[in-house]
Amino acid sequence: MTRNVIVVPPSLQAAHAWKILQRERIRHLPVVLDGKLAGILSDRDLLRLAHVQPSGELGFVERTVGDIMTLDPITCSPESSVAEVSRIMVDEKIDSLPVIADGRLVGLVTSTDLLLLLVDSPEARLPFEYQLADPPLFV
Repeated sequence: MTRNVIVVPPSLQAAHAWKILQRERIRHLPVVLDGKLAGILSDRDLLRLAHVQPSGELGFVERTVGDIMTLDPITCSPESSVAEVSRIMVDEKIDSLPVIADGRLVGLVTSTDLLLLLVDSPEARLPFEYQLADPPLFV
């Protein structure tokens, strides 16, 4: 879990949010209003609005984070287990989960955080055997 979470207000322009994501090398920005989690913005949310400018850089329409964020994101508590957080993220097909305590954002769990748990655990093994399809399946 990341404890020092970079947050943004809903009034921030989309282009500025993109610059923050790029500068900090992150993919999610919790959106906070009056100290409370109002939503979450992902790089995918922004890329849906992006267009390539003649310079080759991405440009964004004049929209605010509040216009494009996911409202009322799914959250967890600091007491949530790794298994519970993982299951929520898989079931909901999301890559981050804000951690809320007493109504306040206290952290953010990302898919990268979960993968790092495996990297730090050399005894971790896949719980199943796998076999390639013969012939391989292509869609």
